[in-house]
Amino acid sequence: MVPKSLVPAFLGFALGVAATAPAAAQQVDFLGSRMVADLSETDVIQADGAERYTAVRLCVAQRAVHFRDLDVFFANGGHQDSIVRLEIPAGDCTRWIDLRGGARNIDRIVMRYDTLVNMGVQAEVSAYGRR
Repeated sequence: MVPKSLVPAFLGFALGVAATAPAAAQQVDFLGSRMVADLSETDVIQADGAERYTAVRLCVAQRAVHFRDLDVFFANGGHQDSIVRLEIPAGDCTRWIDLRGGARNIDRIVMRYDTLVNMGVQAEVSAYGRR
């Protein structure tokens, strides 16, 4: 028998678990990464296109990157242009960017960005896909 004083706590915990279950069931895959250069403004992350994804996100390591634009190219030849226009600090990620048209096979991701020139190590950008 559970004491009546603990029932609200158990109920809150159970509702919290139930509310987060769909998000926990979503699978996230690493699509690839790229060291972004000071002198370049465009880089490409190749993906294998074997899985179908509903959203993508970019994560930054080493130092900040100011993203301007993100183009996701699909295995069927189509693409989606997403304007990002955010500075992402090292250790952080963009929001999840939903892919239009449902789950899609990603062929490659083209990033347009600015880095801080002559500020030490190159930034590494990693792409992730959410199923």
